[in-house]
Amino acid sequence: MSIRLRLSAVFTLAAIVIVGIGGYLYLGQLRQGLQNSIDQNLQTRAAAIAADLQTGAAALPDRTSGLGQLYRASGQLLDSTGPLRGDRLLTAAQIRAVAGGADLHLDSSITVRAPDESGTQTVRILATRGPGDEVIVVALERDLIDDAVHQATVKLVILGAVVIALAGPGSWLLARAALRPVERMRAQVARLDAAGAAEGVAVPRTRDEIARLGSTFNALLGRLHAALRREQAFVADAGHELRTPLTVLKGELQLAQRPGRSAEELRATVGIAAEETERLIRLTESLLVLARDSRPVLTRIDLADLTFAAAGGLAARAAESGVSVQVEADEAPAVDADPDRIRQVLDNLIANAIRHAPRGSTVTVRPGIDGPDAVVSVADRGPGFPPEFLPVAFERFTRADDARTRAVDSSTGSGLGLAIVAAIMDQHGGSATAADRPGGGAVVTVRWPRLAPADKDGGAGPPR
Repeated sequence: MSIRLRLSAVFTLAAIVIVGIGGYLYLGQLRQGLQNSIDQNLQTRAAAIAADLQTGAAALPDRTSGLGQLYRASGQLLDSTGPLRGDRLLTAAQIRAVAGGADLHLDSSITVRAPDESGTQTVRILATRGPGDEVIVVALERDLIDDAVHQATVKLVILGAVVIALAGPGSWLLARAALRPVERMRAQVARLDAAGAAEGVAVPRTRDEIARLGSTFNALLGRLHAALRREQAFVADAGHELRTPLTVLKGELQLAQRPGRSAEELRATVGIAAEETERLIRLTESLLVLARDSRPVLTRIDLADLTFAAAGGLAARAAESGVSVQVEADEAPAVDADPDRIRQVLDNLIANAIRHAPRGSTVTVRPGIDGPDAVVSVADRGPGFPPEFLPVAFERFTRADDARTRAVDSSTGSGLGLAIVAAIMDQHGGSATAADRPGGGAVVTVRWPRLAPADKDGGAGPPR
């Protein structure tokens, strides 16, 4: 069932309930109001009869209208209006109760005998004690109440039927008009393809929930389109990067197949093929790291110890380049992190700094704590980054155009090293920044929350 039909059904049902409850309450109030009016009239008539009896009268006055009777407290009927002709309006027990001082209001069916008004009538009766031992009884027909309520009921039924008959189609038309922008957006989305996703859908100018839905949907389409463009560029760049070592590998193997190749030449060919194969392996591993979107396995680690271990692992490479690596850790901060991924970040940054640091210089690594964050900075005295490269330094397959060209990734030169660093920091809920140092050189800083959210809330947190 469509939303329009559901809304129409709900509105129609609501109209039926509202008309029913409203009509019931209205008829009840009408009946009560008319009955109060009759009771007031009866009290006025009874008071007039009591005033006449106070002056010494022993019977109902001739001006008494409607139905009336006069009793003694003993139950003796003293007088009665003509149409009643002796029929009693009250029983002996009721007369005794009124004589005791309690007024009586009741509805009763009586038989009236009159030339023009014979038959059974429903009357409203008031019985009250007179000035002596009399009991005054007056009554009025309830036909006025019943007729008025009946006429009001008929009118309410007709009006309710009209309202209910209009509620269904009217609510359907209103729902159709309200949902027309949604249907228009649905049709536009159905016509969108990958290339046109950035255009989005037309947002109505109503500034209501539907307009906000359209704006939110356009923002989502924009993000999806941007992600698609990034993935397309990633695939294209990855294909380009993989093609280069594969082309070299293919050429070397074709050379090896030529006749007359010496053992020395074959060994050189095999060596080049092995290097390109290793390069392919490293590039594939880097691509897998970027493609992986799993949550890091957090544990409590000593950041200083992990930094010293990373620097020690690259000591041989630093010695070959004539560079020293110095770790400056004033304290041994305990942080929550995935040790394998943080070690990969440190290896990438330190190896990259060693590659660009001039001979005889020092690469400085500083692990520490900055407020709620764990921070590691790696600085060198190399050529630094070109200003135009800094905004895109952490994007995939980006390379600087100066002396740091093809050196963002310390092992493959593919432009994935800093992208891997940024991806791992994003998985930890942190960030990575790159900047040039005053006086020459570059510094790359990574930071992430020092403690896991559960630890901040007083939970157990990751195990130590």
